[in-house]
Amino acid sequence: MADDRNVPDRTAPDGGLPDSHRPDPGPAPDPAARLDVLTRRLDEACRRAGREPGSVKLVAVSKYHPRELVAAALDAGQRDFAESRVQEARAKWPPLRARYPDVRLHLVGSLQTKKAAAAVTGFDVLHSVDRPRLAAALAAAMARTGRRPDCFVQVNTADEPHKSGIPLEAADAFLKECRDVCGLPVVGLMCLPPYGRNPRPHFRLLRSLAAAHGLTQLSMGMSADFEAAVAEGATVIRVGRALFGPRPRRTGGPPAAD
Repeated sequence: MADDRNVPDRTAPDGGLPDSHRPDPGPAPDPAARLDVLTRRLDEACRRAGREPGSVKLVAVSKYHPRELVAAALDAGQRDFAESRVQEARAKWPPLRARYPDVRLHLVGSLQTKKAAAAVTGFDVLHSVDRPRLAAALAAAMARTGRRPDCFVQVNTADEPHKSGIPLEAADAFLKECRDVCGLPVVGLMCLPPYGRNPRPHFRLLRSLAAAHGLTQLSMGMSADFEAAVAEGATVIRVGRALFGPRPRRTGGPPAAD
């Protein structure tokens, strides 16, 4: 397996289409109204699953969306947000975090080893720990800075060659390395089910793997499938399109993987 991949995932972590296939966005959505709808849907999904409403964390995937739209969601009470690129987070979030110091910033998407230190200092939760060299780089950065953001190990549950995530057959050994050798604060697992296929078998597989390692947090479920993820035990869902609408088309620059 290549180590420092810089290949963009063909399925976005918020469940949307790749940038090259996205329509141009229409009028800006109302994040406050959408957040209210999403919260009610999430609470109802919890009730149907026999779970307590409010027990599943909603992370708003704000990557590529303008600061003004994100600020509207903040004003509506949302406090957990996700970005996929270190550079974008550096440009967007300092003024927002100054106004809202209780924000928790999550990193989703592929992370290059050379940006491990920036990720450790700039984010509170890392969702895509997926290879040994990255785990070692994150551990070194945590030792230097004293910051220890929560870590999710990303598992490629379908072993798709174009996707990030530790291969399924290597997940047991990698989890032990992350915790016992690197000493990372691994709190749970994350997955991106194959686009266009039933996600529930992948959610169940992730839940089983987490239980085998005594992990209680599951980052799974996006705009199109978060209710199914809640039914299968998700503790964190990552929602972008359903809250902010289609992501703006990017013009130039590097690929989406950071």
